[in-house]
Amino acid sequence: MILIALLAVPFAVSLLVCGLMIRCGPKDAPDGGRKTQAAPVPSSGGMGVLAGMVAGLCGLSLLGEPVADALQTAPLAGIAAFTLFAALLGWADDVYRLPASVKLVALLAGAVFAIVIGPRPEMLWAAGAGAALPWALSAAVAAAFIFLMANAVNFMDGANGIAMGTALIVLLSLSVVLVPGAVFSVQADPVAILIALLLAAAASLAAFLVWNLQGKLFAGDAGSLSVGGLIGGASLMFAIDGPLLIPLTLCLPILIDVFLTLAWRARNGRPLMQAHRDHAYQLLLRAGWPHARVARLWWGLTGVCAAAVIAGPFAAAVGLYDAPRWPLDVSVFVPLLAAGIALWVRQRVTLGRSLSASGR
Repeated sequence: MILIALLAVPFAVSLLVCGLMIRCGPKDAPDGGRKTQAAPVPSSGGMGVLAGMVAGLCGLSLLGEPVADALQTAPLAGIAAFTLFAALLGWADDVYRLPASVKLVALLAGAVFAIVIGPRPEMLWAAGAGAALPWALSAAVAAAFIFLMANAVNFMDGANGIAMGTALIVLLSLSVVLVPGAVFSVQADPVAILIALLLAAAASLAAFLVWNLQGKLFAGDAGSLSVGGLIGGASLMFAIDGPLLIPLTLCLPILIDVFLTLAWRARNGRPLMQAHRDHAYQLLLRAGWPHARVARLWWGLTGVCAAAVIAGPFAAAVGLYDAPRWPLDVSVFVPLLAAGIALWVRQRVTLGRSLSASGR
């Protein structure tokens, strides 16, 4: 019954609400610097994802689980509040086209509020060792991370399936690495409810992808900002007593493209706040790759990162082999980071020059 509440119910509700958004939701016009569609496409599919998550948690509550209590107390309250706030802010932007500065300020304020009632790691863990963080620094890093992940997923949401499909893999992987409750200093109930939320979100995203991969519905900012914020919050929950490099490893296919593209644009004197088509995945689209092929590539890269985490540090943490608790977080993160950067640079040098020469 619990699996039905967490998987079947969110999938069905999200599928239905996403279908309603296709008929009644806002349309994403083919304007701006990064859009590729030829005609307006229904957007705000993220509201269907949000509805699916809510339905899953309601179903779990009806089964007698303490969902309401967990959602109203720290640290889970901050994650839930930001996810809801980001979805509503994104929906407002999808409908009314909010100024970018207003949206960013509101999102940052939401991230700060989320940390006040949410997860704020007091230690920075790496390679089995921890360093204490002052309160102000810990709060600033946590708020910045939630803000960063919300925007990073939003930046990558420019091709059918890529951002939300990648997020689905990250959410499922996070639910796996959160399982060993003994790893955490928080009580078991918040962790269990967070895992339930991640599973409900993954099922809801799967339903959204049914429409999205056909090109019938976009997630919109309602989807990308809320899902990115959920990933950020869950990562911080993990980092309370585990290395933040583990969730960062899962997010490398997103973060590498975002940060290196911003650095490349800054180096070339291009506005950082302007919509563009300079991300690695956008270069592939400009080169003629279909959306589905680009999405599968990012899913594959994320799957490699997930497999490395689950087969390495997580396996050590739950005692699948004789090793210290988190001995491999650095040795997994660093090689994958280096490989990702090398692939990004190689593509920029080869494909980027080719596209520039052809005027695409």
